Amino acid sequence: MSYVIQAVLSNPRRPECDQITIPFPIPFDQYDKTIEMLQAIDLGFSVNRDCTVDEVNSRYSVLNTLVGTLVNIDQLDYLAKRLDGFCAGEVSQFQAMAHKLGLSEIKDFINLTYCCQQTTVITDFSDLEQIGKDHTMTLNGGAMPIDQYQAVNGKEAALQLINGGRGVITPYGVAYDNGMKLEPVYNGHQFPVYPYDSLFMVLEITPKRGLAEGKNPEYLYLPAAEPESDALSN
Repeated sequence: MSYVIQAVLSNPRRPECDQITIPFPIPFDQYDKTIEMLQAIDLGFSVNRDCTVDEVNSRYSVLNTLVGTLVNIDQLDYLAKRLDGFCAGEVSQFQAMAHKLGLSEIKDFINLTYCCQQTTVITDFSDLEQIGKDHTMTLNGGAMPIDQYQAVNGKEAALQLINGGRGVITPYGVAYDNGMKLEPVYNGHQFPVYPYDSLFMVLEITPKRGLAEGKNPEYLYLPAAEPESDALSN
């Protein structure tokens, strides 16, 4: 699979137009062509959630709840880039917590990529010692000195977790939120900085007068697609 998310999109305002299938993340050298295809049916404008998700194909099956919702291309692309860097454990954490929380909005999915690592998800109960050690590591932010890690009584920690009765059974494992809160890292407008692939520079742009209360800075990712570069030079 050469993509993280493959989405079938349509224009809800122009039902006579054909659907378009887009793989995400969009390869850098195909971004301009993809936007041109979308704009031919009045989609792909970065300021609008103008695309209806008709179908999702992804290893992240929990994303099927996006079907029927409105998104914009940049949101799908950003989410796919975030998910592309996940290890197997993070995949389970993301899917289990998305299911537990009943997420269906792309903004919430993006925000979950920033906090799902705080949770514990058990997919195999056969090794309590490892479960307990992994859980303790998670509670310590994903890192701890090796001597402290080795000193953890994994079985005891695992039994304490399991017997606490706070686990929620999901199709992706038994999820324990460990007090995780879904914070609005992404506010629905400006994406948090996330260097990816061939990026060499990220510029933070703010007004000379400073940011208004509750507003976030804009980020310019370089090198940019050619149309964006042309627009900046005009």
